[in-house]
Amino acid sequence: MVFAQRLTHHIWQRQGFWGEVGWLALTPLSLGFSGLVRARNLLYDQGWLAIQRPTLKVISVGNLTVGGTGKTPMVLWLAQALQSRGHRVGILTRGYGGKNKDVTVVGTAGQALATPAEVGDEPVMLARAFAGVVISGRDRVAAAEIAGGRFDLNVVILDDGFQHRQLDRDIDLLLVNSKRGSGNGWLLPAGPLREPLAAARRADVVIITKGSIYGRDGWLASGRMGPAFYGDLKPTALLSSTQGQWHELPVALLGGKRVMTLTGIADPTPFYYSLREWEAEIAEVMEFPDHHVYTQVDWQTISLASQKFDLIVTTEKDLVKLERFPFAAGKLVALRVRMEIEQGDQLLDLVERQLA
Repeated sequence: MVFAQRLTHHIWQRQGFWGEVGWLALTPLSLGFSGLVRARNLLYDQGWLAIQRPTLKVISVGNLTVGGTGKTPMVLWLAQALQSRGHRVGILTRGYGGKNKDVTVVGTAGQALATPAEVGDEPVMLARAFAGVVISGRDRVAAAEIAGGRFDLNVVILDDGFQHRQLDRDIDLLLVNSKRGSGNGWLLPAGPLREPLAAARRADVVIITKGSIYGRDGWLASGRMGPAFYGDLKPTALLSSTQGQWHELPVALLGGKRVMTLTGIADPTPFYYSLREWEAEIAEVMEFPDHHVYTQVDWQTISLASQKFDLIVTTEKDLVKLERFPFAAGKLVALRVRMEIEQGDQLLDLVERQLA
């Protein structure tokens, strides 16, 4: 699967003869997918497909491309910030990779009530980190009804909701990776776009992420869209798990350590950057596909490979799936990162005005 991901990016970048051939072979599929997406958007725009209005306010956080733009950290930042301003906030997430088909209450008050096998890794990670309600389900309309009816929330944040147009929203936040931008400009599978770039006009606010690491890409600098803010992921702690309880440790413990990295995320590049910034020596890299479900064989392979290193450093999203395995005490830690938004108070004021 990792090889498939690398091959896909090789084709998207049209590297070499076979990259060019692969890209040409995929372009007819992209054109077909583009037609379907445009037709679907037209049906919603013209009112031929119904958009359902829930009883509470809805904020959508999403993007136009596949891969990491920081959606989930952005959702967590926004939920915590609005909660601190007195809003009764919940998070709605699809639950990619989970076996539960029905709407599931994943967590309340910082306690996870479901497992990654049931609802996927990101909902459980959010439930462990957010002192509020997290609900997972493919039917976002039903999830919103539960949020408002059972928990008396007044606002929900729709994680990865830009393409989910059935549920009406009060404000659309569109995230853009400043390194990748729109990629090669093509829709899946010949490129990373989920929708044509023109769909960005639906966004009320653009959040350009990972700017301080890679430089700020100006591909969305256009008067056609709403205001732009800049955000970046910043390490705040290391996490260790003991009998299901998470404990925070100082990030500075990474300094001078020979570490093996272990990731199952879309884009681990910023993760590596953060570790080196804190003076960890990355001596071994082990990458799995995004949302990878770790097995007993994986654990044995990881444990054997890690014996000559000081630490195994992973991500929060991976920790919720790895903590069930008996790693040596103190060997496995996760890097906790948080989204930081420049002029964050102004963004919150804008969101609140839109909700009002």
